[in-house]
Amino acid sequence: EHPASGIGTAVGIGSAVILVAGMTAGGFVAGKLAGMDGIIHGFLVWATTLIVAVILGIFLAVGTAKMTANALGAVSSVTGSVLSGAGDTVGSGVSALSEEAKELFGKIDFNTVLKEEDMPQNIRTALAKSDVKELHPDYLKKQLEEVKDDLGKSVKAIIASPQETDETVNGFLNRLKQRAEKLNQNIDRNDLAKAITNNTNLSKPEADKMVGQYMNLIDKARLEAAKQIDNLETNLQKAEQEWKEIKHKALVAADKATDAAARSALVSFFAILLGAVLCCAAGAYGSRKTQERVDI
Repeated sequence: EHPASGIGTAVGIGSAVILVAGMTAGGFVAGKLAGMDGIIHGFLVWATTLIVAVILGIFLAVGTAKMTANALGAVSSVTGSVLSGAGDTVGSGVSALSEEAKELFGKIDFNTVLKEEDMPQNIRTALAKSDVKELHPDYLKKQLEEVKDDLGKSVKAIIASPQETDETVNGFLNRLKQRAEKLNQNIDRNDLAKAITNNTNLSKPEADKMVGQYMNLIDKARLEAAKQIDNLETNLQKAEQEWKEIKHKALVAADKATDAAARSALVSFFAILLGAVLCCAAGAYGSRKTQERVDI
């Protein structure tokens, strides 16, 4: 259940034991084979080991940084990357992150279909000829289709760049709010009456009656469109909240993994310092043993 638990202590102690034992043995062998200047040869063993350790440490640090940067996916992918090595982190982190974003935002849909009531064809034609685009029969539908297109592009952007999810969602919600305010603007009754009168053969009483019917129809359509927009906004905000919770959990897991690596590095650092002393001492002891054998 907790594969990363204790990894800092285990790796730290293991690294310390291996470093100290290896350096001591290496210093002794170097000093014994040299037969003279054992301290210097022991120090050179330590220095060579330190160079290799620094190079490996750089790779580990880079891998840890990448892991933290890409650890906004599933918590399991983060802990799994710690155990399997930094080399697999970038790919697994990004793919897991994209899957999480796709799972949350990819299922959100938006319905652009409005319930259309009967409208005489001559009235539709008259409104389509109007210079006021808000009076066009398909105006509301086109606005909703633009919302859906914008939603699709935003979801694709989230899946492609999950790290920028907050900015993408906020930008879409701002545009959605502007469109909702635009849809709620009242249609000028005089403009509507003018469009019907100028483009049809209806008498003034008939035109006034048609204006009233169309106003009722457009009010119902607006209410339906507003309801759909409110539902979309609610679903997006809910998905965004769930995303923040997932991101928080993943960052906590990444932070624990980084702390574990830091503890291991600290233990290894003191082990290297101790190794320097033991390397030199073992080298001196090894060269002394060789000199005693030569003397004998």
